[in-house]
Amino acid sequence: MFADSISVVWSRGFTLFVVLLLVQGAESLASQQPESSPSLPHPLPLSWCIERASSANPSLQAVDAEAEAARESAGAAGRLADPRFGYEMLNLPTGDWNLHSTPMSGHQLSLIQKLPVPGLLSSQRAAAQAAARAADAGLDDRRARLAASVERAWSALAVAQRALEITERNLDLLRQLRAIAEAKYRVGTGLQQDVLRAQLELTTLLAERLRREATLAKREASLAALLDLPIAQRFPRTEDLSQQTAIPELSELLARVGDASPLLREQRARIEEAEKRVRATKLASYPDVDLSVSYRIREQVTTDPVHGQDFLSAGFTLRLPVDRQKWNSKVAEQGAFLRKATASYRASLATLGEEIRAAHSDLVEADAEVELLVTGLLPQARQSFESSRSGYEVARIDFLSLLDSELRLFDAELQLIQARATRRESFARLEATMGEELR
Repeated sequence: MFADSISVVWSRGFTLFVVLLLVQGAESLASQQPESSPSLPHPLPLSWCIERASSANPSLQAVDAEAEAARESAGAAGRLADPRFGYEMLNLPTGDWNLHSTPMSGHQLSLIQKLPVPGLLSSQRAAAQAAARAADAGLDDRRARLAASVERAWSALAVAQRALEITERNLDLLRQLRAIAEAKYRVGTGLQQDVLRAQLELTTLLAERLRREATLAKREASLAALLDLPIAQRFPRTEDLSQQTAIPELSELLARVGDASPLLREQRARIEEAEKRVRATKLASYPDVDLSVSYRIREQVTTDPVHGQDFLSAGFTLRLPVDRQKWNSKVAEQGAFLRKATASYRASLATLGEEIRAAHSDLVEADAEVELLVTGLLPQARQSFESSRSGYEVARIDFLSLLDSELRLFDAELQLIQARATRRESFARLEATMGEELR
């Protein structure tokens, strides 16, 4: 009886132990699973994508780390070198190896501090601080350009989604037109070639749908990469592409780009950094000094005239920069970096002006195209198609004219979507170049 009880207890205990191991293993496996992608809002707003990229984009995180490193480097720059501590066992006789046998023997402790030329540390500190400001401005520029890239990818995704939707609607419409052509052919009022032409256009549009689906997959992959999401991430339908923001004046943009652009702020800071490094290199070519203080601990010896008193010593070491060719080359090197920074600033100023003019021109053109499509071409194409459809049903126009009006409507709808996306992309380019929001 007792043995049976022991057996039951052992069996239950072993079962419980196995269950605990399985639970622990499941928890460990769950903890090793990759982090699931965040839930995406429906519809997908541009603001969410930009916020996600700002916090998760690996390229931006790398630039942020560089800026942080530059700030930390500036905090350590321009400080005195660490003092050095030394110990010496002086004048140990090799005959008896005894420090008490001669008054010259003893233990010596030394402290040495390097003192650079006045102004060198402050110049190094100023150069590092300018480099940190340049890195921060570079981070701002990268963040603005990333936001523009996200908007371009988001707009391209919106175009792909809506192009696929329009293609699906036109497929349904072509099926209706084919049904009308077949019905007219059956009752003898239509032509067989109309049925065949409708089927041909339907097959062509089916192939177009395949291309649209492939384009949509590419656009999703591009946006997912910018947002650091799984490459196979599927996105919900985006918010509306239309935007009514007024276009800023070109002259105003060009007038304030010098102050607004983080790229130009970065390069001005690089010029200041180069100037400070030229000055620091010149100062480093002058002699610097090592100050030293030593304390010798001695033992009393009978022949010692000062009866074992400790010794205190002080002195300095002067560095002699006699190789002037070396230092002249170093100064010339820093001067070349200064000329490079100045030339880069001038080149960037010209390039930004060109980019602003091009983006502003594209924006004005896209805005005019949107207005023309919304108020003119698209309503006319829609009205023309409805009229052609009614005319075909009563045999007033032929089938080819009906198909032509349907294709014109299809093209007009696609043009409007692309024009709205181009307007957004042009605004995004302007904002990336200026480094500030314009909408």
